[in-house]
Parts: sequence; structure tokens; C-alpha cells
Amino acid sequence: MYFDHADALMVAIGSDEKTVDMNNKALEILGVSKTHILGKNWFDTFVPEKEREAARRFFHEMLNGSLRHVHNKYPLVTRNGKVRTFDFHNILVSDKKGKTVGTLSSGNDVTESTVRKEVENRLQTSLDFVIEGCQIIDFDWRYVYVNEAAAKQVRKKKEELLGYTMMQVYPDIEKTEMFSNLRNCMTNRVSHQMDNEFAFPDCSKAWFELHMEPVPEGLLILSMDITRSKLIEAELAGYRTRLEQVVAQKTAECAEANEELTRTIQEQQKTDEALKLSATILDNAQEAIFLANIKGDFVYANGAALEAYGYSLDEFLNMNMRSLLPSKDASSLDSLLNHIIEKKKEASLEMVHLRKGGAEMPVKVYSNMVKTVHGQFIVFVVRILFRR
Repeated sequence: MYFDHADALMVAIGSDEKTVDMNNKALEILGVSKTHILGKNWFDTFVPEKEREAARRFFHEMLNGSLRHVHNKYPLVTRNGKVRTFDFHNILVSDKKGKTVGTLSSGNDVTESTVRKEVENRLQTSLDFVIEGCQIIDFDWRYVYVNEAAAKQVRKKKEELLGYTMMQVYPDIEKTEMFSNLRNCMTNRVSHQMDNEFAFPDCSKAWFELHMEPVPEGLLILSMDITRSKLIEAELAGYRTRLEQVVAQKTAECAEANEELTRTIQEQQKTDEALKLSATILDNAQEAIFLANIKGDFVYANGAALEAYGYSLDEFLNMNMRSLLPSKDASSLDSLLNHIIEKKKEASLEMVHLRKGGAEMPVKVYSNMVKTVHGQFIVFVVRILFRR
């Protein structure tokens, strides 16, 4: 009898849900004997509790309907506790009066394909929600999978990509470097990674980091939008270029300033040497020579002045020109200083000076204004007429 020797699980179930008969394959799969299972409720015995209500409801809806061949799929629990999924082809069984009294169901074990499909569904659901673009291209260059991120990256709907070839979606794509790398990956089954600039129809552009991987279906392309980082990189490059220009300009300015400073130092050295020579000459002059500021304060006195007046250099540097005049002549110094400063001309005057200790000394004073890098000063050259 075909029922007993069929290679598929076969079971007859009465309208009261009881097991009427099972073939040898069913007994083998479920791990039970016919004597212990006949008459037992099929759903309570073999269907997992969480699936039981749905399977039972389908069974009764099938019995009450007009269909005579109905398919459904649900899991069964074997005697050792293993859960297996079966795809059932159901035939309604009627008595001689035409009343439906049960079903004869033939089930194919689809456990592995069901698990695989569930995994694929979970994987596809996961890929649909990742931020990285994901595309699968078959060997005919046709889009067979595109996640939401990939469609969003190229500003298209998934329906505009799925089922179409890359050439249909992007004419002349074969001429690009990216497609050359895709072809190499497809033909030689090698991975490749690259940064690709993508031009949109409105002439705007975006950058994507692409990872190309060979897969059984063809190619897997993972894409990440790196436009922002590319723009920042370009901006930094611009800053770097401008900085290099500024550094070069400042370096040139510093070099020029260094040359100017070198010339100034050299000129100053010449001036210092001239001043040293002048100081040597002044120090050895026979006439007493003083250098005073416009207020009359001494800032220099030569050796002849020190000898003639009896003061040390430190004493002179803490004195004013008025200190050398008798009290009755002190006021005349102001008019002399003003004349020299305002007229900026030489002046000569015979007057009386006082030596240290108060001794009077007739002198003839020659004065003139000089300008230096440190300011304006008055040079006094004193010739002693005779000593009293």
C-alpha cells in the first residue's frame, strides 16, 4: 500500500483532532509506535504549544471550507524533543454521505530550508537598518539586493535599482575606474577597496569608501559616505597650503629683517668705533669739555675738565651746569641754554666758573647743540683764561 511505503510523513486526522492512522515514515520520524499514538489528539501530542492554536484553527477552517487541497506549514515535536518543520499538503476526506470527516496530510521536512530562510530574513532585516550601504550584484551585473542606506546614498528608491543592471541605471559606468575594479573582483574573485567620487545628475558630488567582496551570488558592495571627511581633508589641505605660504613669506621677511639688522649692527659698530675714537680724542684734549642734556645735567666730562675743576667723573655726572656758576650768575645759564636750544647755533661767552672748594676761575665757554640716537645734547668747551 502506498500509504505505508511512502517516503513522506503521512497522517490521517479525524474531525475530532484524533490521530486515525500514520504511515511508517511518520512513525520513524516522530519516534512513536502506532499502537501508542492512534486515537491521541494530534495537535496536543505533536504540535509545540506556541504553534498549537494556529495549527488547530487552520485545521478546522479547512474542514469547514470548500477547498479540498490545502497547504500549510507548522512544526512537530518528536519523541526525543527535537522540533522539525513540515510543509503539509492536506486532502479533505468525506464519508459516503459527503460529510467531511477529517484530512489526509502528507508532510515534507523543510526544517533546514525554513531555518535557512529565517536566517536570511533576519540577515536582510539587519542589513536594511545598518548605516553602511549594502548592494549585491549578480553575475549579469543586475541588482538583486539593495538596502535602504545604499539607495539613500545614490538618491534613488530601491525599486529603481532592483532587477536592473548597473549599465541600465548608470550609462557609461563601464568606463569608470570603479567598474574596472568591480570587474576584476567579479572575474578574479578578489576583494578590493577604494575611495570613489560619485557625480549626481544635478552635478553635485559625493565621496564613498567602497569595499568590494566576491560572494556566491556575484558581488557584495559595502559603501560608506565619506564626503564630509573629504571636504574637511580638502579644507585642511587649503589651510596647510596657505600656512606654508605665510611661513615662506614670514621667512623671507625675517631674512630681510635679519639683513637689515646686520647692516644696522655693522653701522652701529662703525658708529661705536667712531664714538670710541671721539671719546679718546676728547679724553686727551687740553680744553675742559662737558656734555650736558638740555636741562644742563652733565652726562660726560673729559680728563682736562676733571683736572681743572677738581671733581671726579662720578661727581660730575651728578651735577648740573649751574653748579659751576656763582650764585649771582646762575640765572644767566637759562638764557644761554634757551639760545642754544632755540637757535641751534654756536655760542661763546666769557664768564666765571667755580672750582671744587669755591675758588673762582675765569673761563671762555664755547657751546653748541648736537643730535645723537639717544637725543639732543649740548657740548661745552671751556678754555681757562687764568686762575685766580
